[in-house]
Amino acid sequence: MSPSSPDGRYGRQVRVAGFGPEGQERLFAATVAIVGIGALGSRVAEDLARAGVGRLRLIDRDWVEPSNLHRQHLFDESDAENEEPKALAAAHRLAAINSEIELVPELRDLGPDNADDLLSDADLVVDGTDNFQTRYLLNDFCVREGKPWIYGACVSTQAMVAPFLPERACLRCLFPEPPPASAAQTCETAGILPPAAAIVTALQCALALRILATDSLPAAELLTADVLSGELRTMRLLEAPSDACPACQRRDFPALALGSQSRTKKLCGRNAVQLSAPAGECLPLEALAARLVDFAPELSSYMLRITVPEARITVFPGGRAIVQGTEDEGRARALFDRYVGS
Repeated sequence: MSPSSPDGRYGRQVRVAGFGPEGQERLFAATVAIVGIGALGSRVAEDLARAGVGRLRLIDRDWVEPSNLHRQHLFDESDAENEEPKALAAAHRLAAINSEIELVPELRDLGPDNADDLLSDADLVVDGTDNFQTRYLLNDFCVREGKPWIYGACVSTQAMVAPFLPERACLRCLFPEPPPASAAQTCETAGILPPAAAIVTALQCALALRILATDSLPAAELLTADVLSGELRTMRLLEAPSDACPACQRRDFPALALGSQSRTKKLCGRNAVQLSAPAGECLPLEALAARLVDFAPELSSYMLRITVPEARITVFPGGRAIVQGTEDEGRARALFDRYVGS
C-alpha cells in the first residue's frame, strides 16, 4: 500500500481537502532546513518528520542542557546528562519516528561563510533561532536565492509567526536593520511558557505544509498570541517589496557579507562565549586531545572538551569553540589562546 494512499501511513492528512496524494508526494520530494533545534526547531522537526517531509536538515550549534527539558521536544534527561549535541540527539529520535525520511544533522553555527553550504538545497527554511542576527541572515539568503522562509519567535507568554515568500515584502522591508540586542527580550531574561512555543510551532508547521504541498500561498500576515490572556491578533504586512529595501531593490545583503558577524559571541544566560574560527579552518581533535592530556580531555567524534582552572572549553572540528565560565569576550579569547592555541 502506498503511504500516500488514503489508507496508508499518512492517510489522515491525505484526506484533508486541498491536500490529497499529490500533496503528500510533494512533501516526500521536499527538503526543509530547520535552523535552531531548540524550543521551536525540535517541535517543528518532529511534526514535519511525522508529516513525511522527505529530507530534514537539522542545524544547531549547541548541546542539550537540563534547562532545555521543560520546553524542548525530542530530548530527555540522558541527553542532558551526556550533553548530546541537539542536532544529533534530534536526528536519533526522529529516525525512530520515521525511518522513511532522510535526516541531515549539522552541528554547526550558521553564518555568512557556510550559509550556501547549509541552505542552498532547501525548498523551505524554518526559523527556530533565538536572535535577530541569524534571522536577518536567513532573510538575506532567502531573498537572494528566491526561497520561502517562516519566522517564529516566543518569549514569556508571547508567540509570533510570519511567512516570508519570494517576490513579496521581506523582513528588511518592514525593519531595515535588526533591533539592538539590548532591546530584545530573551527566554533567559523574561522566561518562557512551553505553550507559547507550541503555538508558534503549530502555526509554522501549518504554513510549511501549505507552502510545500498546496498551491495556496499564505497571506502576508504576522500572527501573534498571548497564551495566558488568550489574546490572538493578526497584523497585515506589506504585500509588495518596499521601494527602500536594500535587499529587494538593490540586491544588497549585509548579513551575508563575510565579516558581518563577530567572531566572538556572548551566549545569553549561559556564562559562556562562543569563538568562531575563520572559514576553512579545521582543528584535528585527536591531535589536540593528545597535546592537552594533562587536562583530562573528553573526546568524541564531534567535539573535544577540557576543564581548566578558570573555565571549561569545548572545541568543534570546524574550529568553533565555546568557553564556559566567563561572559567577557576578551577573557574567553585569552583562555582559548592560552590552552588551545591561537
